[in-house]
Amino acid sequence: MNGEPPASTEQRRLPEVYWLSNERRLYLRLSSPHESEESVKEFIEKTRGKMGAGRWCFAGPFQPEAFREMPDVVESVHAFMDAFSPERVRVAFLSPNRHRVEVQEFLPGRDLRAELSRLSRVETVCIDGRSRGINGLLLADFFDFT
Repeated sequence: MNGEPPASTEQRRLPEVYWLSNERRLYLRLSSPHESEESVKEFIEKTRGKMGAGRWCFAGPFQPEAFREMPDVVESVHAFMDAFSPERVRVAFLSPNRHRVEVQEFLPGRDLRAELSRLSRVETVCIDGRSRGINGLLLADFFDFT
């Protein structure tokens, strides 16, 4: 992979859980609950079932807009925070996304970064998505606990 996103055929073979240190693990989810047709309750229950006890980090995609039974990214992050009470939440926007839409155009008339930043303990970052092979390891640094 070397900093490049895996092809969809390779994604199925990636483990969901990674040990980051003796005390902390990462649950990596590659499909959004929006795409998986989950409700907020189903998403929380599934995530809680995967993580179990101990110290955890979570990385997974959310859709900017409400879709199927899941709310938009702001409400989804809020629900995650209510359920898990994390020390902090970092939301990384890929801009432009795979459809070449810039972050300020995800939901016209709304500033998602500002809305998320108003939530306590939430930080946002925007990753340059213009080139598939660039910035691929940026998120890995968030989870370096060695």
